[in-house]
Amino acid sequence: MSGEVVSMSTTFLREPEDIEAFLTGLTFFATGGGGDPGLGRMLIERELAAGRSVGWTDPDEVDPEAWCVRVSRTGSPGAPTPAMVELREKLGMREENRLHYHVAEAVRELEAATGVRVGAIVPPELGASNTCVALITGSYLGIPVLDADYAGRAIPELSNTTPCLRGGKIWPLATVDAWGNRCVVKNALSPQVAERMVRHLAVASFGHTGVAGFLMKVREAREVAVLRTLSEAFRVGKAMLDARKSGRDVAEVAAASAGGWVIFRGEVTGTSGENRDGFFWGEHVIRGEGSWDGRTLRIWFKNENLISWLDGDPYVTAPDLISIIDVDAGMPLTNPQVTAGRRVAVVGQRARSQYRTPEGLDNLGPAHFGFDIQYRPIEEVLAQGETGR
Repeated sequence: MSGEVVSMSTTFLREPEDIEAFLTGLTFFATGGGGDPGLGRMLIERELAAGRSVGWTDPDEVDPEAWCVRVSRTGSPGAPTPAMVELREKLGMREENRLHYHVAEAVRELEAATGVRVGAIVPPELGASNTCVALITGSYLGIPVLDADYAGRAIPELSNTTPCLRGGKIWPLATVDAWGNRCVVKNALSPQVAERMVRHLAVASFGHTGVAGFLMKVREAREVAVLRTLSEAFRVGKAMLDARKSGRDVAEVAAASAGGWVIFRGEVTGTSGENRDGFFWGEHVIRGEGSWDGRTLRIWFKNENLISWLDGDPYVTAPDLISIIDVDAGMPLTNPQVTAGRRVAVVGQRARSQYRTPEGLDNLGPAHFGFDIQYRPIEEVLAQGETGR
């Protein structure tokens, strides 16, 4: 099983097994966020049914002088409530009026506002639907998608992306929601303010809005992006699926393939979550089994898993990655999929090098999310024997 490689630089997804492997890897790296895998699959299959190709291109093979943008669907996970649907209908935002390619429309809106022609797309992060949004946007527009992203994982906020670590500006940015409502943000006081503006537009759109921003040349994007991450997600996802088919321990294979560690095993005994301010907030509690028998792991998330405590003491934290795998199904889980009674393994990985700088820790460390916790690299935490093994 492998994606079709065209020349040495472009990989296209065509076979169902390839799509499944890619979505599995994306969900693993998304650390509980990154969007719904079912939506990602639907987006890819729809493009293929339309006769278009879906894939990614090595960053070194794309014209360095082409303009590129980061695209995403920004908003809250989960289905709208009946009250939201009723109000939406009253406002004329009906299903029959929905745009299927509103993220691509955001790219065109940004082009109109800036007078440039976009020649490439950069995925915002690694996530089962959010990366696929970038892929199908490139497919629909007929322009390449870089084998790269701006996080090397999934992240909750636009301002958490790697360009912001170097002072990059999200703006000018354009948003177009599923019903064609359009806005252009010409300027903002800070990336955090731009993030807030976009989130409120998503809330006003009863779920999400398509966003195009971080306009820059491809040569500039290569300097700030995490490179070749889509290929990495595909490789790790393939290893996970192969392990599941052969009856091997999927969590151990995932950890080995990604250079990480299994940091906990047990049964989910409690989970909570709420949609608030355009994010999905909550925590999971896992009762240990095997080597972790008698111990408890608690994980706090804001869309993504970000902070964990082992027996009440700080354990692995962002910017390092915390992913949850259902050990019976052999599949990584998004946070809405984590439910009480599931037997899970938790895999931790090192953060990308961009986030292990002072700027990266300010941007994605525990303090950024309001926790008075000193970040410790995962390898140091585990070297101190805190896994309980």
